[in-house]
Amino acid sequence: MPKVFLLADQGFNSYSTLIETRRDLVEAAYTLGVTHRSLIRRVLIPAAAPEIAETLRMVLGWAWTYVIVAELIGASSGIGHMITDSQALLATDQIIFGIIVIGLIGLVSDFAFKWGNRRLFPWAQLGR
Repeated sequence: MPKVFLLADQGFNSYSTLIETRRDLVEAAYTLGVTHRSLIRRVLIPAAAPEIAETLRMVLGWAWTYVIVAELIGASSGIGHMITDSQALLATDQIIFGIIVIGLIGLVSDFAFKWGNRRLFPWAQLGR
């Protein structure tokens, strides 16, 4: 069920990002004689893509949180299961290790997504 909410949220964020495309870009494209299909392909999508990718990056964090919670509650293997077993055995070092591993995986995936966004959308960095 959380997947449905994540997809719905992503769809809503993508739609609102497309709606918020700068009006001067759209007007300039129409002035240059763009067709409706070409406007979508050459103006709206490239203008909205960096923001949509950033939203995907945020949703990745939420998804990662749901995976860890699911593992802590009912998995028979994985990092969350290791933390739960270590808690029952009072193995604090393994608990801390598990937390650090979860944090590092989240950090690496976030940095990889950010790096990919910079490489895919270099024009998004110009306005910052």
